[in-house]
Amino acid sequence: MQEELCLEIPRINNALTTPINYTLITTSVAPKTVPDAVPIPDGIPIRKRVYSEFGIEIMDTDVKFICTELLVIEEILKRFKKRKRRHHLIGVKQIVKNKEARIRLMKTLVHAGGAYDSDNKRIYLFDNLETKEIPEVLTHEIGHAVNHFNLEFAKFLKFTADSGYNMTEFRKYFAPGNKMYQIATKKVDVPKDDWQKLLNRFTLKSLTRNEDVFGEIIVENGKRKKQPWDENPLEKFAWAYEWFVDKNKEFRDMAQKSEEEGDNTWKKDYEFLQKEVFKDDEE
Repeated sequence: MQEELCLEIPRINNALTTPINYTLITTSVAPKTVPDAVPIPDGIPIRKRVYSEFGIEIMDTDVKFICTELLVIEEILKRFKKRKRRHHLIGVKQIVKNKEARIRLMKTLVHAGGAYDSDNKRIYLFDNLETKEIPEVLTHEIGHAVNHFNLEFAKFLKFTADSGYNMTEFRKYFAPGNKMYQIATKKVDVPKDDWQKLLNRFTLKSLTRNEDVFGEIIVENGKRKKQPWDENPLEKFAWAYEWFVDKNKEFRDMAQKSEEEGDNTWKKDYEFLQKEVFKDDEE
């Protein structure tokens, strides 16, 4: 239900009997001291409630939220509180509606309904979203925030390994027979038991590029048929997080079916979220 902001209007002084003369002054040029008009955002009471309850600002930029969208956002955040998941929101300080960032992403052939900025703890919800799509996109971006601020990196690297990713190192070696270049590289598969030894070579940012910080080790998904969640390990985690929250039974059933068909990566993803991310989950 949309809320309205009511302002009290002072009563007219009935004792005032002296007529008042008004003089209309017109000018062809607006005074420089008059500021530009700033429209009042919709849903101010909702925004105030969300900030008071969760410490999260809901902000407009080049496009505006409408009240129905604000109510949906508030309801999603309440679900996290009800299920004792409020700590999952420590990486979220702003939720912003935006168009410009979506256009920039489209230039890199990335089509998305939202994005997450870990430096500013900011979630972008893009202008192309329908109201009914907000819950899944907002949950997905909260998943990215959880990855950055709630999950140990060593555990995330284990999640990456169990999700079907392989690690290949382009190892340099001395090639004396080559007169032009005496240093060459060869591809060496890194056993998953050795991944933790290379922990310091990676960051979350480097894994968005599927490589280590030096560009000498690549991480690739071994599946032939690539899906949006196979883009990089961070996307795989956010998709799995979204499904665990919004489509838990379907996720569990799909993981079981995939295991029967010989792919146990989804089952490992489900179990990882259950044990490492939602271990304290309560109704």
